[in-house]
Amino acid sequence: MAKKVLIIDDSITQLSSLKIFFRRAGFEVETAQNGVEGFVNVYKTAPDLIISDVLMPHLGGFQLCRLLKSNPETKQIPIIVLTVLDKKLDKFWASQSGANRFIQKDSDFKNIIQIAEEICEEFPVSPRYKENLKNFEFDEEGIIPQINKILDDALMKSTITNKFRDLTDYTSDDKVIAEKIFKILSTIIEYEAACIYFHSPDYSTKRRLIFDTQNCKLKDDVFLDIWRQILPDCIDQYEIETVSENESDNIVENADEFQSRKEFDFYYENNLIGKVCFYSTQNVEWNKLKFMPAAKTELDLYLRLKYLYVKTCYLSITDELTKLYTRRHLESVLGQEFERAKRYGTIISVAMADIDNFKKINDTYGHQAGDYVLSEISKIFVETLRKTDFVYRYGGEEICVLMPETCIQNVMMPLERLRKNIEHKQFIFNGKQIDVTISIGATTYSKDMRSSSDLIEKSDAALYKAKKTGKNKVVIENE
Repeated sequence: MAKKVLIIDDSITQLSSLKIFFRRAGFEVETAQNGVEGFVNVYKTAPDLIISDVLMPHLGGFQLCRLLKSNPETKQIPIIVLTVLDKKLDKFWASQSGANRFIQKDSDFKNIIQIAEEICEEFPVSPRYKENLKNFEFDEEGIIPQINKILDDALMKSTITNKFRDLTDYTSDDKVIAEKIFKILSTIIEYEAACIYFHSPDYSTKRRLIFDTQNCKLKDDVFLDIWRQILPDCIDQYEIETVSENESDNIVENADEFQSRKEFDFYYENNLIGKVCFYSTQNVEWNKLKFMPAAKTELDLYLRLKYLYVKTCYLSITDELTKLYTRRHLESVLGQEFERAKRYGTIISVAMADIDNFKKINDTYGHQAGDYVLSEISKIFVETLRKTDFVYRYGGEEICVLMPETCIQNVMMPLERLRKNIEHKQFIFNGKQIDVTISIGATTYSKDMRSSSDLIEKSDAALYKAKKTGKNKVVIENE
């Protein structure tokens, strides 16, 4: 059965020449002399292939192509753009319009025919699809409104894309990012409350859920209920923020008042990188919202970029073996904390820990066993100490703990608990049990200290005393 080609060109000469050559090649040929007529004829004739000129009055070839590829009734029909334009920018617009091929008008007719046959074979249009197209109730008088609607939709999608792409300038302040995201989403999605979660690879940080409540007011219990629904595993370390103040009389006292909820989970390499949830007291068919798919696609792309940026920053300050912060990062943070304590009189304590007889462990069981012990001990540090404490690999088997807002009287209890947890832990490597203990020395800031290095030296002296007096103990140095 002969393939049907629709040729669209405002040049009568070019149109007649193409018509003759395609008929001789065995094609059934339909024609149109401008883009609007061509758009109508696609529905009337249901072609297997469209060949369109670019430079035409009223509706150019690129615009026509974009219209046809935006319509579900016509998007499967392949399109060849035929033009005298040959700049890189022209080829770019041809590809962006959705054209399947871009051919110079001065190309040999045999070459054009050959490409048309290849395109028809590569992108076949099924008889059912063509039949549905012919049966589609198309209003010829309403073509301009339809074209305007498609162009408006394309413009809206492009605007959404551009708005999200602008967010790449903001990657560090989660609250600022959330506020800008909600500003975009609230213009295209009807909701009364929404929240967003950005996952961080740094598990020592609190998990934050940021809310937009510009169309309602939530009671405190509602925030907590939503947190339990979205992140039930992080209930012990959550933090809630809002980006908008609301004086509305629409007060939600219970999460059950929301009749509809839509949650989007975003993953990268099988890792959760973020969540976005919408809530409404009305019944909303979220999946039918016009620009929801476009917004979801752009959110997915942005969250991936943000996650990779945060992960890169995190890895630059994290030790590969222990997953603890690096000594360089300690020097930066400790310097800031020391200056804050000096200026404002805040409290800061530092502890230095060392694995007892670590060389013997390496010599007896091998360096892989030593790496295993160091890695497991690092996990115990993070799990045992508070989320507000910072743990660093200082060097070799030494671990440093920075404890902001902690006076010397409150240092002993968490450090002693840490020491006991390690002493009672069963370290099994290659079927062999390794007995492990640690010694810890700690101190706190005093006004006579000149720099942050004094804190390190004093806690190191306390650690040396713990080692010399029997090991497996905590020594506090406060003089």
